[in-house]
Order: sequence, then structure tokens, then C-alpha cells
Amino acid sequence: MRRELSDIIAMVEAGQLDLILQAAQEIEDAPLRSWVLKGIAEAMAKVGQFDRAIQIAQKIEEGSSDCSEALLEIARAMAKAGQFDRAIQVAQKIEDAWARSEALKDIAEAMAEAGQFDRALQIAQKIEDALDRSWALREIAEAMAKGGQFDRALQIAQKIEDASFRSWALAEIAAAMAKAGQTERANQAFRLALQVAQKIESTSDRSSVLAGIAIAMAEASQFDRAIQIAQKIKEASDRSLALAEIAEAMAKGGQFDRALQVVQKIEDALVHSSVLAGIATTIAKAGQTERANQAFRLALQAAQKIEDASFRSLALADIAEAMAKAEQFDRALQIAQKIEDASDRSLALWGIAIAMAKVGQFNRAVKVVEMISDPIVRLQTLVDIMVAKQKAGKGEAGKE
Repeated sequence: MRRELSDIIAMVEAGQLDLILQAAQEIEDAPLRSWVLKGIAEAMAKVGQFDRAIQIAQKIEEGSSDCSEALLEIARAMAKAGQFDRAIQVAQKIEDAWARSEALKDIAEAMAEAGQFDRALQIAQKIEDALDRSWALREIAEAMAKGGQFDRALQIAQKIEDASFRSWALAEIAAAMAKAGQTERANQAFRLALQVAQKIESTSDRSSVLAGIAIAMAEASQFDRAIQIAQKIKEASDRSLALAEIAEAMAKGGQFDRALQVVQKIEDALVHSSVLAGIATTIAKAGQTERANQAFRLALQAAQKIEDASFRSLALADIAEAMAKAEQFDRALQIAQKIEDASDRSLALWGIAIAMAKVGQFNRAVKVVEMISDPIVRLQTLVDIMVAKQKAGKGEAGKE
């Protein structure tokens, strides 16, 4: 090809957007050209340059998955920015049925979050994919509940076709009721959610829904009930997920000791390690550095006990990213460099670089990018840093 990926990476690093676009169009390998153009279009959408994003998306081969995915991300960004009419227009141009349904789902969700419930319901009814439609109605019902429209939220929830999403919606409405101090109504909604869940025939689906109910109870600070439900879940992976979310909810509520106790009940070694790291980050943000470091040490000990090398790499990547979120960048880099799997190491370094960029350490973030071996991840990381820099409205140097 006339342009190498390394050329594109250098231009992204220099922030030369016009040259990046020109170079991307000169890539002879069609799939790679489409992928790079998709990334540029998505980056433009993320910083609100919608017209330019659409122009770039139109240069991608029409009907390709990259074109559909680019338009999906543009529609999502427009919806988040409250440009609903434009988002709908873009969504309707998406040829891939799944991507079109995803776009409409996200638009409906954004409308609901903005309090435009009637419009959100109209869009939800246009979604072709049944599961996406159920998901959208669930999000609308939850938004109504958060806005205090409990009766209407319950009416919408009862109309959801998919039993799993119907049960989840009822649980989330119950959590909103509990937060509003309507304890009795919340408990009634939780009972309804459990009744729907118990009728689900598939063991795996039922386990997943019960995990969602337990998580909603934890969000409502009903920790004892949440743990009781979690321990009844038959699927080990869903049981671990529920306990993980309960522990994290406890940590966010400042119940650090109790959260760490719940972590000990998690059977899945990877989840066990990753949740410990997440709780450590929460503790660090609360200013309890020594306790956070102790939790990070426990997470590392749990990770080192994982026999499977690929899972161990994933656990270490999660710990490195958690440390970066806690702004322990030197320790995060030390952990990342110990990750055996090259792809997991690249993803961990991506997470560290993004965490640095979020706190304005742009120059240091770019130096981390140089350590990423995967050229695709390196390019994506540079694009993300560039987007963060534009959002921050800063120049070449941040807070170094």
C-alpha cells in the first residue's frame, strides 16, 4: 500500500487531521482503509464535529460493516448531544439492520434521559430487533422511574415483551422507588421482578436476571437481601458477577470492610482479583491510600494464583488499569510490563494512557503509547488522546 499504518500513527500523534484523512484514502488495502476512516469519523463525532464525521463516513464503502458502525457511532454522539432529529436521520441511513436497531435504541435511551418520554416511546416502537426494542423500553421505564413517574414506569415495564428485560426493568424501578423513600412500593416491585424471573425456564437466563435483581437491590442499599438473592443463583459466573456488583456498591457507600468480606465469597478467580482492584481504586479516591494499597496487594496476590496464563494476563491488565484510575501511574506501568499476553499488555497500556490523558498528562500519555506493541491499539489510543486533548481545550502540554 502507498501508505503504511506507521505513517497514519505519526500523523495522529501530531494531530494532523487533514493529512490523516488524505493518507487514509491512499491506503490500498481496502479493509484497512475502511477501518482507519471509521476511526477518524468516530473521533470527529466524539468532539462534536458531526458534519465532518458524516463526510468521512461517506468515503467508506457503502453498505460495509465499517460504514454502518461509523454511522452508528455518529448517531450515538448526536443523540448524546441532544441532536435527536439529526441522529434519527443518520440512523435511517444505516443499511445493517442490527446497527440500525442499535442506533435507534440509543437514541430512544438518550431521549428518555432528557425527559422526552413520548418521543422515546415512538422511536422504541420503530426498532426492528425485538431484544433491542425490549432494551429500549426498559431504559425508558427506568428513566421515568428516576424522574419520579413510577406509575407510568410500571405500565411501560409490564408491556416489555422479553421476560428478562421486563424483570430487570421492574427491579430498576424498585431501586428508584427505594431511593425516593418509597420502601413499601419498592419491595412490591422487587417481588414482581422476582416472580417474573422465577418463571423464566432457561437456567442461564434466569440466573442472569436474578443477578440483575440482586444488583438493583444493592443499588437501593438493600445489601442483605441482595446477598441472599445472589447466593441462590445457580450459574457460577452470574453469581460471581452479582457478588462483584454488590461489593462495589458497598465500597461506593463507604462500607469498605464489608465490601472486602463479600469479595471473599466470589468463586471466579479473575472476577475476584478485578473487583478487589476496583474497590482499591474507590478506597484510594476516598483518600485512604494505605488501605487502598493493601487492597491492591490482595488483588495482585489473587491474580498471581490464577493458573491459566491468559486469565492471569487479563487480571493483571484490570489491576493496572485500576491503579491508573487511582492515579498510581508508576505502579500501573510496572504491572502492565509484567503482563505476559501481548494483546492484554497493549490494552492495559491503552487504559493507562487514557487515564493520564483524562487528568491532562498528555505528553506522558503519548510516551506510554510508544510502549504499545499492537499498531491498531496504538493508533486507537492516539486518537483517544487527541479527542481528550480537544475536549480539554488544551495545547500540546497538559499538566505534566
